[in-house]
Amino acid sequence: MGFRAYVRMLRIHHTLFSLPFAYVGALMFGLSDWLDALIIGVALFSARSVALLSNDLFDRDLDALNPRTASRPLVTGEARALTVVLLIVLFSSIFALSALYFNWLAFLLAFPIILAEVTYPFAKRIHCFPHFHLGAVLGAVPLAGAIAMSNSVSNLPWGYAIALAMWVAGFDMVYAVQDVGIDRRLGIKSVPACFGEKVALNLSLLLHIGTVLVLLVSAINGVFSAISIGLTAGLLGYQHYLARRGEYAKAFNVNLVVSLLLGFGFMLDLLPH
Repeated sequence: MGFRAYVRMLRIHHTLFSLPFAYVGALMFGLSDWLDALIIGVALFSARSVALLSNDLFDRDLDALNPRTASRPLVTGEARALTVVLLIVLFSSIFALSALYFNWLAFLLAFPIILAEVTYPFAKRIHCFPHFHLGAVLGAVPLAGAIAMSNSVSNLPWGYAIALAMWVAGFDMVYAVQDVGIDRRLGIKSVPACFGEKVALNLSLLLHIGTVLVLLVSAINGVFSAISIGLTAGLLGYQHYLARRGEYAKAFNVNLVVSLLLGFGFMLDLLPH
């Protein structure tokens, strides 16, 4: 057991994956102070840590039975469940206090977000659509950034948030296809496990078409966001081409570039000039 095992569990790159979405929401409402930007980063890192650690904690028995996840630290014994619980409490507290730094509304809304993150691992045990649970959590990120800066629920970037949620739900369905066999054996529910690969890929495609359309209608803030949407459309098309060839891992990795486009691409239009 060691420090490195817990660092691996935090998967720092996951924070880098979603942090720009929080800044997009905050920039829409005038983010300009570096301390505010730093606290938003701390809040996002803490929230993502709660989600990742909760998933590993509550899924450790299932992970032990899946060759793809059998090397995770809680399965191998490199990490202790009690320590992970304490870390979840610690990061939940940091997230809530970071929200309180901005305003009471952000603080109060931090708790439903924590609840959604902690309960996500159970969604796949209850219903066939856990992908939408995951999408909703990421879709809340720009809304949280906006509320932190505005102290209001008025004029929130709902189009951008909904587009992110559909994008995440869609690529999570593609990702889940590779685990169909073992998910069915273990009783884990997902669109591929419940309805089959073809339905999952078709529904994912519809969600990604919806992602592009919603972004076009509601989220263009300038030339960079417009270019980002165009490139995103092309990359999502390529993702589905790979998925229908059975190259699910490669298809999933396309989303790393999409995240940069939907995050940093939109930020460029909103940064103060």
